[in-house]
Amino acid sequence: MKTAPLLALSALLALSGCGASDDACFPTTIFDDSSAGPPAFRVDAPASLQVSALQTLSCSGKTDSQVPDSVTAEVFDPDNQLVPSEVELAVNGMSAVVRFTPKTTGRHHVLVAFAPVGSVQQLGVYVARTWSGSNTATTLPLPRCTQLDRTTRGTWLCDGVAVHADGRTQRLGTSTLAPDVAVAGNVVWVVGSEGRVRRFEDTGGTELELTGSLLLSTSAPVTTIQSRLATQNELWVLDSQRLHRFVFTEAGVLAAAGATTWISGTETPFGTDNTLGLLVRVSSERVLVVKMTPLADSQACSFQLESDGAFAATGEPCLPLRGTPVGYEDGVVWMRAGAPFQAGGQTLQRWAVSDGTLMEQGSLVLDSRVEGVVTALRAGFLVPDVRLGFLPTSFSVLPVVSASQGPLGLEILPGTASLASELRTVSPRFYWEGDNRVSGASTVVYERPAG
Repeated sequence: MKTAPLLALSALLALSGCGASDDACFPTTIFDDSSAGPPAFRVDAPASLQVSALQTLSCSGKTDSQVPDSVTAEVFDPDNQLVPSEVELAVNGMSAVVRFTPKTTGRHHVLVAFAPVGSVQQLGVYVARTWSGSNTATTLPLPRCTQLDRTTRGTWLCDGVAVHADGRTQRLGTSTLAPDVAVAGNVVWVVGSEGRVRRFEDTGGTELELTGSLLLSTSAPVTTIQSRLATQNELWVLDSQRLHRFVFTEAGVLAAAGATTWISGTETPFGTDNTLGLLVRVSSERVLVVKMTPLADSQACSFQLESDGAFAATGEPCLPLRGTPVGYEDGVVWMRAGAPFQAGGQTLQRWAVSDGTLMEQGSLVLDSRVEGVVTALRAGFLVPDVRLGFLPTSFSVLPVVSASQGPLGLEILPGTASLASELRTVSPRFYWEGDNRVSGASTVVYERPAG
């Protein structure tokens, strides 16, 4: 049942009001702590929540402050199951304290009703579990990485620089600009601004071994890269105009298999880096291009591999997706509907490939006081994280898929809790944070659990 909080609210509303008078009354809460952000707690730990009760009531032109003398409360978990709780009114009647011990992660719904006067308060409370990844961090001697990954053999890739186990670094590009890098197992694909695609392999030696190099055609160059997908023998690149496919043949030759124009000219940029589109793999021969429309919603359009080796639009209607893309993984896209600090807040949705299309497999309601989920997406796979509040005790959380594939759970990120969003990044494999100092800068990386 998904209606329990609504039914409870209907019952509780009968307990509040202006008494027996027929005059019109307009209650307004005097104290509001919304600037602190939403309440956030840890799973399996006792939670205590203070809720304001005192109101100013304007009835027939007269203004009075009224204080209740009793209170009731109910707490619902993300699956709308009632959570055992206790509530007591403060001595002065100006507030109540709700106590409960959450057993699941995610957004909980709290209803508090004061009587015979007062108000019915309802609010979201966020519960997170501890970090499930490695608590031992790896520190790379490089400014905060925009692109970061690691080969199966353990070589780190940070903005076009390979960092080997012994600390030696190897630059993979020939330009002063950082190349675009994608990792698949022990294979490293590099697309440089000088117009060349390279394929390296981590063989366990002192350096990554160059196994292929291709000078791009001037008739179909790679422009600003929006997204990329890699396997050991194929690289798909979505730039600002075309969908490219590069292959490493059985003969050991790196070749361009084709480039297809995907953009229509009506796309709306999204993200902090003005991304135009994202690639979501459906199969080894089919891919979706996720893009925003001028109507502030998105769509996923299908492309199929043809006999000539290039992708072509299937002609099927594009799948509508509500909201703005804020993250993506292999076979997954994260969407955000709504806006922060407005009525209704935001809703975070995770869409995953199933039976050849995208299906919603989890959602999280973010109340209006939660900061906006806005991300930079052109660097590669990214999972959106959420900062709960603005106080020193606030922390950042990662949405995680629950076993029921319904409401999303939450997990506390490691590292520096107060770090600005632009200095931290979560991918399907890692969480990293760092700084951009001129000298002595570093990137600190925590590994996420496999799967």
